[in-house]
Amino acid sequence: MSKTADGPSLETGMLAYARSIQIAEGLFFATRSDDSETLTPIEVREKGVRGQSSEDRAENPGKSNPQSVEVAVVPQGHDGVELCFSVRFMPLAMQPHACGNAKVGETYRRLAEGYRKAGGFRVLAALYAWNIANARFAWRNRFQSDAMSVTVDFDVAALRFDPFSLDLDRQAGEAEMVEALTRGDGDDLKELIDGIAEGLSNAKGNAFTVQVKWNATLAPGQEIFPSQEYVREEKKNDSLSRVYAKLPTLYHGRQIQQASMHSQKIGAALRHIDIWHGSEEHDAPIAVNPYGGVQQTGNVLRGPLTKASFYDLRAKAEPLLNGVNTAQSSDDLSGDAHFVMANLVRGGVFGSSSKKAKANG
Repeated sequence: MSKTADGPSLETGMLAYARSIQIAEGLFFATRSDDSETLTPIEVREKGVRGQSSEDRAENPGKSNPQSVEVAVVPQGHDGVELCFSVRFMPLAMQPHACGNAKVGETYRRLAEGYRKAGGFRVLAALYAWNIANARFAWRNRFQSDAMSVTVDFDVAALRFDPFSLDLDRQAGEAEMVEALTRGDGDDLKELIDGIAEGLSNAKGNAFTVQVKWNATLAPGQEIFPSQEYVREEKKNDSLSRVYAKLPTLYHGRQIQQASMHSQKIGAALRHIDIWHGSEEHDAPIAVNPYGGVQQTGNVLRGPLTKASFYDLRAKAEPLLNGVNTAQSSDDLSGDAHFVMANLVRGGVFGSSSKKAKANG
């Protein structure tokens, strides 16, 4: 085990991990229940609306506020919507992408290897599978329909889930996910979870890829909600107050702007696996990030005062490493170990400016 003068260390001035879960941009299509082969790209268009000034301290409170917005709706002749994307799971958390100290880099490799041997990556894999099966990635669209399904295709099987059978706020075990299946069985689910775990941790560098489709019943003219673009002030188009994500698509000889879901937004849904934060403020999983920030509420569940941030936990390298390396199974792994490794799977720049980190390069 790599050690500094003070023992093993996971801190260094320069540390980066490549993301282990690569997600394609999601694309929205309109579907027809009487013709499963028909997929029509849903187009993003502009429309004018006449609202009222209702914000706090409005210049013209209660007065008309005409504006143009982008909108995406299910076209006539269709009665459903499909959101499709692919997910590629790669073993890039097994070692740093870049590290300013060779000994610290070796310690991270030993941490990941111990976690793999104890079965930790399978715990993460089951959580990622749950967030695919429950359609969390559809975000606001998930509440637009009373009938939907999620289909997951990979090398050896195709599974279909009923998302409504799974809770968004309480982790589903494998038995519950099997109960939510409308196509496939427990063996197929095991293949999916094992495939994700192997993709995240195998020594050969082989990836595991799944194709995901979310299908929902929606009436013609009903609005769908792609990702919304964040437009910087200096680039704002005064004529549009809402801009949706879209990708150029050639359809019937003309180029249209097809509604899309950002890969980052899908990724944020899939990494809602921090079930170890222990906060009483938010009794539900949150997206994995170093400080446990919750964008919807503004809460920071792993802030400096909690001593539970990624940086606080990795500063306690010796107990973290000992816990991982002595674990006989995933049942012996701590929530702290799962959280630290989930951050490495997420990827990012994790350098430190602490005295110990500076001493380690």
